[in-house]
Amino acid sequence: MVLVVISLILMFADSRFGYMSQVRFYASYSVTPIHYLSEIPQSLSNQVTAILKSRSELQEENLQLQEELLLQQYQLQKIDHLTAENERLNELLNSSAIVDDIVVRAQLVSESPDPFRKQVLINKGSIHGVYDGQPVLDADGLFGQVVSIEPYYSWVQLITDPQHSTPVQVNRNGIRAVVSGTQSSLHEMVMNNMTGNADIEVGDMLVTSGLGQRFPAGYKVGVITRIVRDPGQPFARVSVAPTAQLDSSRNLLLVF
Repeated sequence: MVLVVISLILMFADSRFGYMSQVRFYASYSVTPIHYLSEIPQSLSNQVTAILKSRSELQEENLQLQEELLLQQYQLQKIDHLTAENERLNELLNSSAIVDDIVVRAQLVSESPDPFRKQVLINKGSIHGVYDGQPVLDADGLFGQVVSIEPYYSWVQLITDPQHSTPVQVNRNGIRAVVSGTQSSLHEMVMNNMTGNADIEVGDMLVTSGLGQRFPAGYKVGVITRIVRDPGQPFARVSVAPTAQLDSSRNLLLVF
């Protein structure tokens, strides 16, 4: 009760005469650090929230940029593929324009699962007029010949198949020979029965000779890559690399 009376007296005196203004002034200074300290948790909380929000936004933006970059890289790959495909088609058109024979475009759709057969499947068959033994070219040379025909598809035996032989002649001097495929490699053939003193050189281009009436004359077949002449052997060992892109060509020509 005494404290209440004293408080009322002090309030009345302060309101009438301003005795407590100085006390309030210094008291406000004394509580300022308390106010500051009380605001620190809220300020820290706001800063942490802002940092986390900025980090989340940056992560989201980074993911979005990565997705856009991946999409652009995919599109560039498709553009590169289409450009290369267009170049191959132009080469094929150019190769078909320089021959007098009737040609029809075909496309490779599959390869033989048999490791002992070098054969591919094309999307032309009997309904397209394909016939047994028909020559098949790519943009760079003789690719093979048709060996099995279905209504809509046909199997083509590659020129490097060990069961395939091609009559050829050396483009430089007209020497005739026969090249056959090998079991070991898709990219190697051998020239048969070529004497050690024959006028052949590494780098000579071999073309179809037209003998046997299977392949028209003049198509590129391969290039001589190695000649081994053994005085103790009657024939030289001659290796030939096919000019056709047997492992990459998809667009082919059927020669009629």
